[in-house]
Amino acid sequence: MRKKMNDKGFTLVELIVVLVILAILAAILVPALLGYIDRAKTQQHVLDGKSILTAAQAEASSMYAQDKDPKDMPAQRVANTADVPGTATIGFKATYTAGKHDSYVVYYVAYKYGTGAGDVIYFDGSTWTETNPGGTPNNPVSIPEHE
Repeated sequence: MRKKMNDKGFTLVELIVVLVILAILAAILVPALLGYIDRAKTQQHVLDGKSILTAAQAEASSMYAQDKDPKDMPAQRVANTADVPGTATIGFKATYTAGKHDSYVVYYVAYKYGTGAGDVIYFDGSTWTETNPGGTPNNPVSIPEHE
């Protein structure tokens, strides 16, 4: 018997089945991937905020050693040290321990990482949240965008 030469390739039904399977896989994977990207961006914003917090604490310690008030902190120096995009507001709180003079602690950071109204994360002394804890800094220092 002779084989037909026209029996090469896939049928239309087979191609449609493969396309349907690919579409189902895409429908499952795309939302999961988008959620992963959003979580990664949020974690990056928290890390940027922590960089500002660390830079502000270091600058406050330096100013304390020089007997200066942190509200006179050179904000651009903190922005350059943190080296993150966006702006921030930091608040300091004076503390007193028995037998020692006052020191200053960063107790409030509001880090604005985007241009939208909700693009802000807050540090209230213990945790980072996306909602304003309601506290306002006693000695606010505005940290400009890094240049």
